[in-house]
Amino acid sequence: MTSKNGQTENPKSIADIVGPINQRLAEAIRNEHQLWEKVDANLADPFISLEELVFSGGKRLRPAFFYWAHIGAGGDPNSVEATNIAAAIEMLHAFALAHDDVMDRSEARRGEPSIWHRFANLHEESNWHGNSLHFGEAVAILVGDLAHVLADKLMSHTSPIVTQLWEELRLEVNIGQYLDVLSGAKGRFDHHSARRILEYKTGRYSVQRPLQLGAAVAGKYGELSQSLTDYGQPVGVVFQLRDDILGVFGNTEETGKPTGDDLREGKPTPLMAEAFDRASEKQRHILGKIGNANLTPEDISNIQEVVEETGARRVIEKEIKELTDSALKALSIMTLEGNASEALNELAHFVAYRTH
Repeated sequence: MTSKNGQTENPKSIADIVGPINQRLAEAIRNEHQLWEKVDANLADPFISLEELVFSGGKRLRPAFFYWAHIGAGGDPNSVEATNIAAAIEMLHAFALAHDDVMDRSEARRGEPSIWHRFANLHEESNWHGNSLHFGEAVAILVGDLAHVLADKLMSHTSPIVTQLWEELRLEVNIGQYLDVLSGAKGRFDHHSARRILEYKTGRYSVQRPLQLGAAVAGKYGELSQSLTDYGQPVGVVFQLRDDILGVFGNTEETGKPTGDDLREGKPTPLMAEAFDRASEKQRHILGKIGNANLTPEDISNIQEVVEETGARRVIEKEIKELTDSALKALSIMTLEGNASEALNELAHFVAYRTH
């Protein structure tokens, strides 16, 4: 599943189902765009930037996990409600990305300037009053908030269990983000903290909750919740473990973010916790530079070498394989309708071995 330019393409299990979801996302943004632009022409810019973020090349993994759990639970593939919820899940992801880039001071997202960076540049080029950085960050926070509101609007008219799962998903992603920010500030690279962040920031939000929502919308949450968790929990961990490796070793052309961005941000990942545990005193001195926003390409290369030399990357790759095998074993004993099993099998492999 590799394209001519070297990027990993979306698998069939995503490519075949995103059309209606993308259409609903576009409608939701453009309807608000047209409404508010009539109030004030300046209000077009936040919606334009949100639309650009949503359609800048995201993988649509979260809606895909939702969709195939919904189909596997016997749900209607043409359900308007299901399409709305799939779109809501992706819109909530846009909220998280807009805010995440502010917190991490990431200047790029998917190969394009991040929202805060774009508006900071606009402020500076326009010679407006005040601080350009503060303006860019303020706008990005507001654009993220708009995405959150639109996600909630797309989730309207749902059952109590769907509403409960949606509330839990929203809480968990914010709790996980706080733990991530806190650990980065403390400079802690211990396994316990890294694993808890992984579970709440990514594992549940990206895989487990979308799967559970899919079953709940089809009316089969009680029957499938545990088995979907047995599959989704390890896949959710794998999702973040692969992200951690890409954050250190990923190719900028494929990831859309500068190589070593996670090292500059000091992300407390299981990969780095493993490297610190295994490092010699000399290697720890090199790893101690993690979290410095001014890391040079040579610094990044040296850190990459230590991660390789300690065997930390090898340990995480081994865990990725073991967790993927565990998820596929859980999937093999599930009774799902349609071709949901094949699709979820493909998604697990894609999550584990993607290059972007």
